Amino acid sequence: MKITGIILAGGESKRMGIDKTKVSFNGKNLIEYPINLFRNKCSEILISSNNNNLQEYPFFKINDENKRKGPLSGIYSCLKKSINNVNVVISCDMPLINSELFNYLVENYNNEDLLMPYYNSHFEPLFAIYSKLLIPKIEELFSKKDFSPLSLIPICNFKKLEINNSLNFYTKNLFKNINTLKDLNYIK
Repeated sequence: MKITGIILAGGESKRMGIDKTKVSFNGKNLIEYPINLFRNKCSEILISSNNNNLQEYPFFKINDENKRKGPLSGIYSCLKKSINNVNVVISCDMPLINSELFNYLVENYNNEDLLMPYYNSHFEPLFAIYSKLLIPKIEELFSKKDFSPLSLIPICNFKKLEINNSLNFYTKNLFKNINTLKDLNYIK
């Protein structure tokens, strides 16, 4: 299966106060975690970014078509440029997502429009598989001024993927994202 890896790095980092992609965690910039995760697993890597701060990374950077409308705007813009139907989306601020979880996600994909992890009683839209078939569904949401990825669930071919402590790669912080410099102290 050919997969495009989409890295969401277009946020404004308001809570962080500095460019989140360049924040160091365990000796690497946050942007390097998803790049390393996708490097040998995806035939294409796209970075959703609305600034020119990532020139040192040799991947296609995509600007949001709908500025300041949240992660769904970045997902939508990248889906339109992706060469593959299957797209694994990850936020650049989730450094604990591991290869085992990536593999589990892909192994459980069966041509759904959207495959999204479900853990601790909520969905994780910022590490999920999005099909290019969602483009018109996202446009439908945008026409209603709805910019939530979760709004796709009832209007597409959706699959929920349970993630819990029965899986050998599970940790309680697996989906933890780093929004502030203080978060660096609490993530392991």
